[in-house]
Amino acid sequence: MNCKLTLQEKLKDLRTERGLSLVELSEKTGISKSALGSYESDDTKNAITVNAIVTLAGFYGVTSDYLLEITENREHHPFPVDELGLDDETIDLLKKRNLNVRLICEMIKDSHFSDFLSDLEIYVDNLASAQIRNMNKYIEHNRAMIKDKYALSDSDHYMRSLKAALIDEDNYFDNLLGNDISAIAKDLRELHKKDSNTGSNDTVFDEFMDTCEEVQKADSITQKQMLTYSKLFQMNFTKMDPYEFKTFMDIVERYSTAFKSAKGNGRGKKKRK
Repeated sequence: MNCKLTLQEKLKDLRTERGLSLVELSEKTGISKSALGSYESDDTKNAITVNAIVTLAGFYGVTSDYLLEITENREHHPFPVDELGLDDETIDLLKKRNLNVRLICEMIKDSHFSDFLSDLEIYVDNLASAQIRNMNKYIEHNRAMIKDKYALSDSDHYMRSLKAALIDEDNYFDNLLGNDISAIAKDLRELHKKDSNTGSNDTVFDEFMDTCEEVQKADSITQKQMLTYSKLFQMNFTKMDPYEFKTFMDIVERYSTAFKSAKGNGRGKKKRK
């Protein structure tokens, strides 16, 4: 995932957050639907007008700097950085942008993050660990007394049950903190599931099988070709009319060696003398 949202992504996010169509946004801002569409789909950072930036920033209630990718803050925050409680080393790390700051922000806002911090604090302060060790010593003490009194072996079912009741401190906190982190990670992956640079869950084999099924269901040879070449060239040939597709294939077959048949007799019929 990218550290920063692009102008196009920010404009689209702001519009979809308010549940507006391009037509509705055009009516509210006075900017044409086609211009708004191009702002969200094309690389228009240098082409978008100052008036459009000011109008959209005012309508969405964000700063112009946010839309122009100068900052990731939608609002202007005039308070000093000291109020955040960050030490100098942390501020320096964030300023250097060596870390994915956007991901850090999303982690902090996740509903499971407060649980993670609470469990981490429990682990760090060592109070719960002390209680675990006290309980383990109590179980071990009683286990030793019962073993001596009744002359039981370590393989005895009751002895093994008491041993199983002991808590492994490291495993306990590994699972506790690991489950918190896992929950946050799953939320973030789901959040970015539709991002353009996020990998697909489909494998190459899945895509190949899907294409084969579509080709088998096609009604004509032309449709079969369109589906096959759509996958090959990463172009949606199914939107072409038959004439456009025939013209394209004529050009490919004429100039691409990949589609030319091999010359020579091979094992075919012998030439007549």
